[in-house]
Amino acid sequence: MGQMKAWIVGAGLAGLAAALNACSPKEGAGGGTFDYCDAGQATSLFLIDRTTQADATDKSVMMESLATVVDGLGSGDRIVVATIGPHYTNTERLVNACKPGCPENQGAMDYMLGQCSAMQAKADERVFMQQLVRALEPVTRGSEEAATSDIVRTIAQWTHNPPGGRSYSTVYIFSDMLENSQVLPWRTFKTQPPETSLATAEQYQLVPDLPGAEVRIVGFGRSHDPGRPPLDPDVDLRVRTFWTEYFAEGGATTSFEGAIRD
Repeated sequence: MGQMKAWIVGAGLAGLAAALNACSPKEGAGGGTFDYCDAGQATSLFLIDRTTQADATDKSVMMESLATVVDGLGSGDRIVVATIGPHYTNTERLVNACKPGCPENQGAMDYMLGQCSAMQAKADERVFMQQLVRALEPVTRGSEEAATSDIVRTIAQWTHNPPGGRSYSTVYIFSDMLENSQVLPWRTFKTQPPETSLATAEQYQLVPDLPGAEVRIVGFGRSHDPGRPPLDPDVDLRVRTFWTEYFAEGGATTSFEGAIRD
């Protein structure tokens, strides 16, 4: 079991309410400061759709996916967790932090000069894990069904100006990806050719900026109908094709992972 998965199991999620602050410098061994973000190479984005009610299985799949991301972080790598809402202005940043840890190539002289204390970094990593679990408490509560879902503009907003200035290397999106917004209403999105929807995204400058990134979509394949049955095959293909081409336009590759049910 990875560290994040262990924290989820051991700490529990009920009643946790603190938010995780952005990375901050730590006191080094020699009295200097060290910003853990300086040691990192990668930045990961995790977007959580709050416009559709999630059941216990959905939440379990989501937390397992997030745990995989966190467990794969190297020293100084940044993780950003945000929500998708009815309108792109409703997005909420839950996490923007860098995993504590010293650079692998740090030598004894760097340590003596206070560049980074491995002992302090280990202690800070433990706090980082605890606070990360607390910061995610809002998404473990039941979400309310929303009339709209502004997925495209939320993705564009978060990818055009990534925190810390580093492009995202990995993007996880926990969503059914059923766009229903002012730009692309569902009644149009589900019926028109994918290239037409893509042209609309390009018209409004909503293509993501994700050069070389890997996008993993978790929870795709269910409709908005009562009971959330599987999408009609034709609709499934149109929606899947749009998102594949949409992210390809932004320089990323895409994979789809349905919400696995017992």
